[in-house]
This record gives sequence, structure tokens and C-alpha cells, in this order.
Amino acid sequence: MKKIIYAILPILVFLTLSKTVNAAPELGLPIDCQIGQNCWIANYMDVDPQENGAKDFTCSSHTYDNHKGTDIAIRDLVTMEKGVNVLAAADGNIFRLRDGVEDEILSRDELEKIKNDKRGCGNGVFISHDDGWQTIYCHMKKDSITVKQGQAVKKGDVIGQVGHSGYVEFPHVHLGVFVENSPIDPFTGHNDTEGCNVDPKPLWNNAVGIKYEPLAIYAAGYSAHIPDFEAIKIDTASPKVININAEALIFWAGIFGAEAGDQITIEIRDPTGKIFAQREQTQDKNRARQFYYIGKRTHNIPLIIGSYKGYIQISRKMDNNGNIIKKHEIEIPVQ
Repeated sequence: MKKIIYAILPILVFLTLSKTVNAAPELGLPIDCQIGQNCWIANYMDVDPQENGAKDFTCSSHTYDNHKGTDIAIRDLVTMEKGVNVLAAADGNIFRLRDGVEDEILSRDELEKIKNDKRGCGNGVFISHDDGWQTIYCHMKKDSITVKQGQAVKKGDVIGQVGHSGYVEFPHVHLGVFVENSPIDPFTGHNDTEGCNVDPKPLWNNAVGIKYEPLAIYAAGYSAHIPDFEAIKIDTASPKVININAEALIFWAGIFGAEAGDQITIEIRDPTGKIFAQREQTQDKNRARQFYYIGKRTHNIPLIIGSYKGYIQISRKMDNNGNIIKKHEIEIPVQ
């Protein structure tokens, strides 16, 4: 009799494990955008179980300590005001929501108070799925939530819009995935205590086409004066032409995922190909969002008519002796 029981036990264990894996929802993208074109992953889940440590699932640092989800950011606040829809990532039922929190740019002290008061999610929607799974959607725009508690939703249904509410420094949607209150990384299917470089079983639907991006140059433009990055956070629009009599020519760029040690090269070349301005710098610390600029006043180096080219390159050495290189180049006419 014991032999029969021992023979059955491995089968039962296998079936139990199989059910747990198969029960995971297949996730769609929780935002109506195209990753890498008009939205970007600003932070992945922190899977380092140690306190004051932060690693994403690739063992890189594109996250921050105790981050329990995936942040998908849009370009600026102007884009947010125009409206970017947040979508249900899977079929389920709305079991909780919160609205009415203002979309505000807050000081560091104000952000810390929100965090300490456990109001970091801001306006949010919580969806329950089968077999104990839940998804949460945070930082949504005030008065944009379109669903009600108890309502059934399908994958891809609009539940609201991306906002700037709660503990947030740029407009994005935070997607959290949980099973029985345990945070799960949708890129691996593992929880946040199992560390990095685990055998991945992603929860994303194949049609989503989402992949790991260690960093991104998400915006770039020109200015005739030193750029006001507080204004650029609101609106990344850039002039289409620079006046020949402008007091300065400045090229700037915005980055998601800058990491300490990254080598940054940024330059402007004039219509003849000659370097007008150049800067090389080593990134000093990890930052979810970083801005750089280069340029010169024109009283000593007058502008000439034609197209100027702004260029930025970010190089990062990887632990496997490989390199990541991101480049971006745009032109602007001077008339």
C-alpha cells in the first residue's frame, strides 16, 4: 500500500504545480501605446530580497528598492492631458478603486509624506482574476476612471487614463501583479524574493511583443537658451527651426534608465560637419529619468545657415563583457 501512495504522491505534486503555473493570467499591455515609440518602461520590479538592494530580473539596476511592479511611462504631462488610456491586462472583476487624487508635481518632502502615509498608488484600480490573481493599476489621472466596483472587464477594456497622482515624479502607469498577495514579476512569472536570472515563464501574451530594454532615449530637442527641464517635463516639444540670430544653440535629450558608470557623449555639428559643441560625461548615479544638454552662446561662434545635427550616445559595459550602446540624432535648420 505504501508503495502505491509513494508512486501517487509525485503525480499529485506535479499536478498541483502544473495547476499553479497554468492558472496564471495571460497579460496584455496595460496601456494603449507602443513600447519604445510613445511609451517606455521606466522601472522594472525589484527582485533583490535584501533590504536596500535593488535589481531587476536581469540582475541590472533598472528599478529601485522594494518596487513591486512595472512602470510604463509616457513622454510628458502634455501627452497625459491629451489622454493615454489604461487597459485591463486580463479578464476579471473590479474589486477596489480610488479616484479624486490631484495630478500634481510635488516636492521631495511631499512625496515622502505620501509614501509614509501609504497613499503612493494615487488614483488606482484593482482587478481580481481567477485562482487568487490580482492586478493593480496606479497613478491614474483624476476623474478618468471609467469602471465601477464589481464590474466585469475583459482584457483590453479601458479602465481610465495615465496620470500623475500619488508617489510619482513623471506620468506613468504602475502595473502590479499578485497571486495570493505575493508580488509576481510579469517578465519571469516569479515572485520578488527569488532573485534575478531565474528561469523565466513570462505572463505577457506573445502578441504584446514586450521585451527588456535596459535604457531608452525617449525625447530630444533644441533650444535657443539653456533649457528649463522643469518646463520640458511638462512639454518636450522642440522648435522646428532656430533663428540665425539666436543667442545660443542648445541640444538636449531625456533618458530613462541611466545607470552609474554609463558613458555619455553628446554633441552638435554644424552644416559643414564641424563640431559646434561637445561633452563627454560619466553618469554619476542610477536615475529613472535623466536629462543632458550641450550647446554654446553664439556671440563668439556665429551660427551659419543650414542644418545642425544634435547627437547623443550612451555606452554601458555589461558584466558578461558585452556592451549596450544607444544612439539618437536629430537635425534642425538654422535660418
